[in-house]
Amino acid sequence: MPLIKSIKNYRTLSLLLIITICLFSIFIVTFGVVSLDTGDVYKIIVNKTLNREIFTQNWKASSELIVWNLRIPRLIIGFISGGALAFVGILMQCLTRNSLASPYILGISSGASTGAVLALLFLGSAPFLSVPLVSFIFGLLTAFIVFYFSGASSFSTSKLVLIGVAVSSFFSGITTLMIMIAPNDREVRSALFWMAGSLSGSNWEYVPFIFFSLIISLVLIYPKYRELNILITGDENAISLGVDVKKTRILIVLVATFLTGIVVSNTGIIGFVGLVIPHIVRGLVGGNHKKIIPISVLLGGLFLIFTDTLSRSILSSQEIPIGVITSLIGAPFFLNMLRKKTYRFGGN
Repeated sequence: MPLIKSIKNYRTLSLLLIITICLFSIFIVTFGVVSLDTGDVYKIIVNKTLNREIFTQNWKASSELIVWNLRIPRLIIGFISGGALAFVGILMQCLTRNSLASPYILGISSGASTGAVLALLFLGSAPFLSVPLVSFIFGLLTAFIVFYFSGASSFSTSKLVLIGVAVSSFFSGITTLMIMIAPNDREVRSALFWMAGSLSGSNWEYVPFIFFSLIISLVLIYPKYRELNILITGDENAISLGVDVKKTRILIVLVATFLTGIVVSNTGIIGFVGLVIPHIVRGLVGGNHKKIIPISVLLGGLFLIFTDTLSRSILSSQEIPIGVITSLIGAPFFLNMLRKKTYRFGGN
């Protein structure tokens, strides 16, 4: 049985998540290896947000650089990426009707990862070819390959997943080969760190792109929450209730591919967010995607900024890849959840 039964309680849950996100965001902006005065942090944020000198600057220039150029964009991209991964996880589980499906099931992440490693190891002399740009290009190339071999006329989720696995293995092999032949050990270390997931490269340049990508994806999918509710019950039932199954699936695949490529190109591969968060939310609000989608986006964003805070604070001397933290937290939680006999995919 879902814990949140009425729309009133669902709205209360949404409000509590929003308040928690705001309070936690305020805390983590002031938290870090470099000690900053809390009052100065808030004054910097107010001045920069309003683009006016509301407060007289009596803090170091380095403090302003750390707060506004490093921590704030990292916080925003972390929240958006977490929400996007949770959202894509919902779409993939709905598409395949498989509770173990994740945002990376179509192999887009492997292609994007290959592009990023290529840029890090061999294209450093071409400044116009940034890691996110090359990563996104390769993600789109992977999507084209998957769609080409899956065939538009005979769409099959099983075939799509199998092709995704094959393409993922192919690009993973290329990535491994590039790492083995790379001449610079320092660049190899950077590539491996990126592959494990990291928000350390976040800056304001990437914020609008990833933000509007998530908004556009939600606008395209959320109004079709009824179709998602029906689609997860089976093709025959969906067709009998008037759902255009093929059209809905193609839309899901396109949106999921686009959003996955955007996230991976900016953060690397961050596991378990898109797998665990949808299951938690289904246990809270049931199987209605009208409630699942917004709560998952909020909870996914909160989870990722929380794990990012851990990744940069556990060790004082270095940062741990965020993908390591999400796996260490997500795997035991997911196993414990599946162990409970009361859990059922899709809710009640």
